Amino acid sequence: MNSLFNILLSALIGVVYLKIMSLVFKKSVKYMKQKSRDFLVQILPGWLLIMLSSGCIYWYAPPYLTYYYIMQTIMYTAMIICLIALFLLLVVKPISINKYNRIVLKIKKDYESK
Repeated sequence: MNSLFNILLSALIGVVYLKIMSLVFKKSVKYMKQKSRDFLVQILPGWLLIMLSSGCIYWYAPPYLTYYYIMQTIMYTAMIICLIALFLLLVVKPISINKYNRIVLKIKKDYESK
């Protein structure tokens, strides 16, 4: 019975978290489209919010529940995406704007196709 409760609670928390973060991410991208034309600048705040929120949930979650590991995975994935985006913005863009534009166009094409 305890493992069934664990699975149900983890599923509920996961669904609610994904729904809320989906809305927050869309609002963040919509707001940042008004501020910048650069695609990575538009999506970076959303990924930072996902990283911080999943990190907070991971930090306060009891380690015996399943969603502890789900939030840990989401946090590390968002962290890697943020690091790659920052690397592209801070290192690749000043060195070679053409390579940066090609990479961003590929990312944007994949993002918009979903």
